[in-house]
Amino acid sequence: MSIKKILFISVAVSTALLLNACSSSQYQPTAAGSKVQFVDTKPAATCQLLGKAEGRRGTFFSGQKTHSELIRDAATDLMNKAAAMGGNVIYDAQDASMKYLSDVAPTDAVMVGDVYRCN
Repeated sequence: MSIKKILFISVAVSTALLLNACSSSQYQPTAAGSKVQFVDTKPAATCQLLGKAEGRRGTFFSGQKTHSELIRDAATDLMNKAAAMGGNVIYDAQDASMKYLSDVAPTDAVMVGDVYRCN
């Protein structure tokens, strides 16, 4: 194998690893984000509504992920944003993405919900 081929393969692998690291790091729960809970029933009146938040997972660097995998990343992004707002509960979370343009081209995954701080 020539030096040029080895160098090309090394650069290609390094670039792929770097892009993967850059694309997935924001979709890991933060310490505070991991404590945020999704609930199905409206929080008690003693909880404070902080506002709406949106979690998003773009498809550009996602590779061959399914919509379910993308929406999980969007949910993690939503949890992190809720925590950054001071919230610990997300109510009425919904998949607000456009689903699929076609079976092969998923759109960005978007999840929205109401953020509350409950004691």
